[in-house]
Amino acid sequence: MARNSRRIGDVAKAGGVGVETVRFYEREGLIDKPAKPVRGWREYDETALAQLNQVRLAQEFGLTLRDMKAMKARALGPRTGFCTAVRETLAVRLTRVEAEIAELQSKRKALKQWLGQCRKQEGLPRCPLYDRINTLAPPKGKRK
Repeated sequence: MARNSRRIGDVAKAGGVGVETVRFYEREGLIDKPAKPVRGWREYDETALAQLNQVRLAQEFGLTLRDMKAMKARALGPRTGFCTAVRETLAVRLTRVEAEIAELQSKRKALKQWLGQCRKQEGLPRCPLYDRINTLAPPKGKRK
């Protein structure tokens, strides 16, 4: 085996993922597939591990496979094109995260209100949440 070469299991372990995950990223074009030797095992170089780490970092930011593919395609061109693509992709993701945060804060507020009402009613025979749930219309069946 060549120096700095690894088998797929070694790359997967170093990257903190399973072998099938590495194969999936190869099929998706996020990790370069090494050439298949006439005999023996495929050998991955340090580039494969770097690409795997890039995918994992992008996932931590919540980027999609489509986002990652677009950035990889742009990385093949001039650096300025890549940097622009990354900034645009991150700006879109930040907007989505901020919307998710706003939605979660709204849910948090509603949960606190319901919990407060439940605590005020503690020990009483009626539960306000139970009463509210029972006033909701039942789901409609499927129409044929």
